[in-house]
Amino acid sequence: MRTLNTALLLLALVLETATAQRQHFWIVVTHKTGTASLQKSQMFGISERALNRRAKSLPPDRLIDELDVPISESILSQLKQTGVKIRTVSRWLNAVSVEATPEQIQVIYTLPFVARTEPVLRMVHPEPLTAPVEAPVYSKSTDVMGIDYGPSETQLTNMNVVELHALGVNGAGVLIGMLDDGFNNFRTHRALKNIRIIADSDFIHNINDVSIQPWEIASSPGQGNHGSGTLSAVGGFDSGHLIGAAFGASFILAKTEMDSSGSAADFNSEEDTYVAGIEWAERLGADITSSSLGYKQFLSPPTYTTSDMNGKTTKVARVALIASRKGVLVVTAMGNDGFVSGNGTSSQRALSTLISPADADSIISVGAASSDGELASFSGCGPTADGRIKPEVIAQGRGIYWADGTGTTGYTTASGTSCATPLVAGAAALILSAHPELTNMQVRDALMRTTTQRVDGTPETAVYPNNFYGYGFVNAYAAAVSVGPVFSNLPSVTVSDTQLTVSTFVVSNSGILPDSIFLYYRTDNMEYDRVHLLPTGTPNEYQSVIPLFPSDTSVVGYFVLSDSTGKKYKYPSRDSMQYLQRRNFTVPQTYTLLQNYPNPFNTSTTILFSTPETGMFEVTIFNLLGQHVKTLFHGSMQPGSRTLSWNGTDEGGRTLATGIYFALLKAPHGTRSIKLLYLK
Repeated sequence: MRTLNTALLLLALVLETATAQRQHFWIVVTHKTGTASLQKSQMFGISERALNRRAKSLPPDRLIDELDVPISESILSQLKQTGVKIRTVSRWLNAVSVEATPEQIQVIYTLPFVARTEPVLRMVHPEPLTAPVEAPVYSKSTDVMGIDYGPSETQLTNMNVVELHALGVNGAGVLIGMLDDGFNNFRTHRALKNIRIIADSDFIHNINDVSIQPWEIASSPGQGNHGSGTLSAVGGFDSGHLIGAAFGASFILAKTEMDSSGSAADFNSEEDTYVAGIEWAERLGADITSSSLGYKQFLSPPTYTTSDMNGKTTKVARVALIASRKGVLVVTAMGNDGFVSGNGTSSQRALSTLISPADADSIISVGAASSDGELASFSGCGPTADGRIKPEVIAQGRGIYWADGTGTTGYTTASGTSCATPLVAGAAALILSAHPELTNMQVRDALMRTTTQRVDGTPETAVYPNNFYGYGFVNAYAAAVSVGPVFSNLPSVTVSDTQLTVSTFVVSNSGILPDSIFLYYRTDNMEYDRVHLLPTGTPNEYQSVIPLFPSDTSVVGYFVLSDSTGKKYKYPSRDSMQYLQRRNFTVPQTYTLLQNYPNPFNTSTTILFSTPETGMFEVTIFNLLGQHVKTLFHGSMQPGSRTLSWNGTDEGGRTLATGIYFALLKAPHGTRSIKLLYLK
């Protein structure tokens, strides 16, 4: 019978003569522990947020299962006694990855709790696809100050993300786990420094610092820059330069990937670090994960092949599927191996060029397109080895504008399915932000049902879904409204001496019954009261007033409405989640004048501005000659937001000519302006 003492004695003899280089191995164990209770979630480090997310997808008695049980400290201790270095521990795979010599692994295999050992596969990194910042030609949404999408406008407008931003939906309440090569300057870069980061961890070096490390610079000079870019694409905010798709979301940052520059292609860590990163993000409560990495071409032997891209073979596909079953929406890149030859016709595009975990079932695999929706030549294609269609969706992946992680102010452009992936994750976050009651699979279904489908006469677009475009190009706005009415994430609340004025945007595909929108509110431990919300004259905006309560009183509430079919909806879906008292709101950090919506417009358009302090404000419309057209607002405001409407008329109510106009916000410490296009 194998015993620990015998194993340790054998190890001592081996160590005297061992000359082999230390390598990375998986140690799959036969069991984890026999004493832990499946009900002790705190013991397992599973957050309440994770349990709440799981509860949307799983029955109450399966919120915690055997996969959540940690590998026992006794097993880990015995492994350490053999002299190996533990790299990562996977509950879901029932395995530990270690750094060891082959001789040490032979000894470990004799331990009674070891089922098998196998190498951690070494990935061959393809070169990243990049483009110089000067190359793309972009259109800007504004000319001077104020909220300006800048060069990032195109990558958001072609997913109809800006339409949701205009309704006050920005990703608030959603937690996104980013798995990438690190996140340089995420606390100092102008587009990243205000992002809400919940946790960050480097799973390559097992440290709590996700920036490039001094010892990485020589071999991997680009380490951490790709992650800064993907983070900015989904969550960044820098008016005039870059706005992320879900800039109101919160984030978990996991450094799991070695950069492909320099000699880093020889580093063999990524398979196990991805596993550790996604398990960690799930336990912390991530609603969505975004990963731009992938695995297929490894240093041989051994390696994965095309036949292994079946969603069940690779370790990363297996853990992606487990994360999905626990309620996480896994968004990942298809890879950049789909290049065509010759003139680029569909007959020359290689099929089954996807990478793993894009082959996993029940996730969102993302292909890349140009800004006009044409599939990028490099975008990986399906099907999976077992015949499933991939990708699920596509988004712009050519000429994506994002933060340059090498400094604190710069930007650059890049191309690849890794660039399209965070944009889709951001679009998914907006849907979940507008409908927090949805499961991951319901968000996935909404994205796939409402795509924009390109039809260009080629066989690739003849039938949908297909293995090139999947279900089509993401349409975030259509997906959000397809599952029910969309409310603003936070109502606009203004304060007077005696009352709170509460405004919210609401849109519904099924219409809204007249006089059916109510605000239910209550103070501490009191019964709910309700008031009607009435249209303001601004498209999709409704408003009412409630009494002003003492500053030390919490006021919470929610909205309800009935659509034209009589079906009732509630937002948010849980009681007491919407704070209405001004002190409970996030006060704007600066004066903002949001881009009007819609733009262009031909009947009326909505303008929203915010202030961080009390003062006198004026919003005025001017024409191209700088001539005054109409004053939309003039008066005092306390900290908060206000929505305005303009119908293309002057002060006398006369309809103006088609053309370009400007809205100018005059604030106590400066001005902001936006450009409006009026079409009769």
